[in-house]
Amino acid sequence: MEQRQAMLEDLSEEAFRAWRHHPVTRAVRLFLTDYGASIEQRMLGRWRAGTITLAQEHEARGRAALAAEMAELQWAAMRAFYGEGTEETEGRDA
Repeated sequence: MEQRQAMLEDLSEEAFRAWRHHPVTRAVRLFLTDYGASIEQRMLGRWRAGTITLAQEHEARGRAALAAEMAELQWAAMRAFYGEGTEETEGRDA
């Protein structure tokens, strides 16, 4: 974990913002959004058909939530995770 904290110290918020707007990052973020929506649609169809178990529903819900969280990853959230900041400025990263 210390190595990752050191790596984060070498990055700037500006570099993170540039990464978020890079064409590859934008494509990955769109994929994650579409992937999460796809999971939700598949599970909705299975729910309507009555063929989904509670465990499958929980797994799908978690996978869709994680995809959404990763698609919207914020600089402040990364810093807070590594104990270097608070999430108070999270909205500024977009």
